Amino acid sequence: MGSKDKEKSLLEIAIELLDMKKKPQKITAILKEVMEIKGVKASVMKELAPQFVLDFMQSGYFVYCGDECWDLKDRQPTAVLDKESGDYDDIYEDDEDVKKNELKDDIFIDDNIDRIQDSDDDDEETEEEDEIDDDLAKAFDDFDDEYNAGLVLVDENQEEENDDEEDD
Repeated sequence: MGSKDKEKSLLEIAIELLDMKKKPQKITAILKEVMEIKGVKASVMKELAPQFVLDFMQSGYFVYCGDECWDLKDRQPTAVLDKESGDYDDIYEDDEDVKKNELKDDIFIDDNIDRIQDSDDDDEETEEEDEIDDDLAKAFDDFDDEYNAGLVLVDENQEEENDDEEDD
């Protein structure tokens, strides 16, 4: 690696570095070597490190191999890439307290069914209230129509003309 390395991105240098190493490396070692190759000072390295690690993990060029080691994705067998989850054991698997306090599905389902039935009862009350509101609105409209039918609308100008005629 030479003077052209200073023009490359940190990820490009990391790809070349892992390609040369031929085996998975810890991310801290990769970070340190990439920064040295790039010629980054220690004070600036502290600022660049978090972004580099984020870019490194999200880039798609690298794959986690376990034991804090990373490698080029192209070099790993598909068995490593097809894992559904991490290498972590279920720490609560044999814990008696967890088993004792674990929710049972049938209790959970029965409780939810009761809540759903209660909710349906509330819906029926709401429908009854809606019917009452509709009936009241119709009665008010009917009353309003009857009231307005009894009123004679008079134009103000027409009233003034009638007053003038009466004065004669």
